Amino acid sequence: MKELPNLSNPKSLSPKQNLPFGAENLAHVKHVIAVSSGKGGVGKSTVSVNLAVAFAKTGAKVGLMDADVYGPSVPKMLDGYTPPREKDGKMQPLEKYGIKFMSMGLLTNDDSPVIWRGPMATKLIQHFLTQVEWGELDYLFIDLPPGTGDVQLTLTQGAPLRGAVIVTTPQEVAVNVTMRGIRMFDEVNIPILGIVENMSGFICGHCHEETSIFKKGGGEKTAEKWNFPYLGGIPLDPTLALAGDEGVPLMVKADAGSKVVQAIDAIAKKLKHQIDKVERLSKENSIIPTKIDSAEGYVLVDWPEGVESRIPSKKLRYLCECALCVDENSGVRKIKESDIRDDIHPLGFRQVGRYGAQISWSDGHNTGIYTFTRLRDIAETRV
Repeated sequence: MKELPNLSNPKSLSPKQNLPFGAENLAHVKHVIAVSSGKGGVGKSTVSVNLAVAFAKTGAKVGLMDADVYGPSVPKMLDGYTPPREKDGKMQPLEKYGIKFMSMGLLTNDDSPVIWRGPMATKLIQHFLTQVEWGELDYLFIDLPPGTGDVQLTLTQGAPLRGAVIVTTPQEVAVNVTMRGIRMFDEVNIPILGIVENMSGFICGHCHEETSIFKKGGGEKTAEKWNFPYLGGIPLDPTLALAGDEGVPLMVKADAGSKVVQAIDAIAKKLKHQIDKVERLSKENSIIPTKIDSAEGYVLVDWPEGVESRIPSKKLRYLCECALCVDENSGVRKIKESDIRDDIHPLGFRQVGRYGAQISWSDGHNTGIYTFTRLRDIAETRV
C-alpha cells in the first residue's frame, strides 16, 4: 500500500469542485458501489449479480451497471437480452429479479466481438452514467472490468462512488494482482468497503463437504494486513456457476439452507454496515485537511481555513482507536502511554476515503485510522 508524505491530492480537497460527470443523472441514487478485481477469472460478475439480488431481497431499490465493455456477462446471468428502449432521450434499463440493469451486452449481438479503443469504451461508460434513466435507487452496483485500465480510471475519477468492493480468490497470485486495484482506488481517495474471497473452498455436490483446493484465507490475510474490512468468503459450488449459465442467480433459485446463499447474505449484511459507516463518517468529517506532515516530535495538519494543528506524535500514537489498541467490546485501552517510545514518529500517511488518515508509525503499527474530526479535536495547539 502506498504511503503518502502528505494529503495534497487536489481531488480530495475541494468536494464542491470538479463534481463527477454522472452526479446530476445519479442525483437520486443514494449509494454507488464499484465491484472490482485486479485480474479476470475470479468471479467478480457472479459476485456483483448475486450481491445485487441479496440487497434487492431486503426491499432495497437496486441497479447494476455492467461496465465490462469487452466481456459483458450480466445479461447472460440475468437472462435478459432485450435491447433497451429510449424515452425522452435516455435509455431505459431492463429490470429482472428486482434489479435494474444496463450492459454493453444489450447493445450488441451475443456473438459480436467489441473491438474498441480505450476512448470509445470510456465514452460508453460515461453514457451509461449520464444517459441511462436509473431513477431512484438505494444502491447502484458497478461491475468493473478486471484490471486498472481506461474504463476503471474513468469510473473511479468520474463517478460519485461511495466506495469499492474488491473480489479476489485465495491464491497468492490473485491476491498480489488484487493489490493493484486497491492502489488505484487509493489514488483517487475512494474507500475500500471490503474484500470478498471468492472460490473459498470447494463444496462437493455429493457429500456437501468443503475442501480448500485453492488454499484459503488469502483475501482475509490481505484485509487484516492493510486494515480493510473482510466481508467474507464464498465457497466454490457448481450450482453457483450453473445458475449463472441458466440466467437465474443462485440467490433467486436456491433455498436459504444453501451454504453459498448464507455466505452471500452474510457478506451483504457486512457490506451494508460498511456503506452506512462510510456515509456517516463522511458527513461527520466534512472538512478535509490540505496537508498532513510531520516535524520533530509532532504531526502537523493544515486546514483549508489557513489553520495548522500541531499534535505530539507520542500522544497521537497513544490515542489510536484500532482494535489492537482498544478493546472493541469494553472500550478499555490496551496500551499505556508509557509503553510508547519518546522518539516515536510517523513514517507515512495515507488518506482513507474522504474522512480520515491512516498513519504508519516507526514502531511498526499501521492499522489505526484517525478521522479528520478526531485530529481537530485532539490538536494541542493551533497556529
